[in-house]
Amino acid sequence: MKKISCTIFKMFLMLSGSSSVMADTSYETFDIHFAVLTSNPSAHLVATLSQFQEEVNILNTYFVKEDRSPIIKFKFKSASFYNDIKNSTCSFIGLGDTMNQNDTDWATHFNSCNDPFVKNKNALNFYVFDSYNESYGYNHKDGFGKRNSNRPFIVLDWQRLNHNIQAPEEHEMGHAFGLSHFCALGASPTSSTNIMSSSCQGGSTGKRDIGFNNEQVNTIMYYVPLIKAKLALP
Repeated sequence: MKKISCTIFKMFLMLSGSSSVMADTSYETFDIHFAVLTSNPSAHLVATLSQFQEEVNILNTYFVKEDRSPIIKFKFKSASFYNDIKNSTCSFIGLGDTMNQNDTDWATHFNSCNDPFVKNKNALNFYVFDSYNESYGYNHKDGFGKRNSNRPFIVLDWQRLNHNIQAPEEHEMGHAFGLSHFCALGASPTSSTNIMSSSCQGGSTGKRDIGFNNEQVNTIMYYVPLIKAKLALP
């Protein structure tokens, strides 16, 4: 009787193990190329190779559904630093410190760039710049993401690296995958809000600590194969 029970128990363990393997989910993975566009020495101390690898970890931790489960995965591919690319013929480099950032068509400059050290055509491109506006000068900590006809890129002020100030990595990557802002009516700076929350109607973005909702996930997944196909082009 004991021998039978032991055999049944072993079979249960084997079945449990195999079912967990079967339940394992594979995710589409996107490579990320990083490039530093700003000449600011303070930015260079922060935008390091180890920090770029950490940026990928941040995206894999926080670019998630409301239940904290992943949607897609990200992988570090390469990095170019300012001294490596400052003499590039790409006009895109000049946007890293310009005082006319609000008037600049970033996508036009990005799309016209053919320098593989500045723009990796087969990866998502993540740029570090020194944001500027008239009110705050270069202490303006901005960022944005563009889907750019399914060849996305994101741009982030160096002072927002390492997940600093309202979940910038996953928020801007959300824009890169086709998401618009989510109006968080009545939110305060300490409110839990959706990743894509914006300060609509004079409110606050909140903490942006709630994952993407079902509608947002569906939008992301709609663009995943389109972006994959575009990035696979030679």
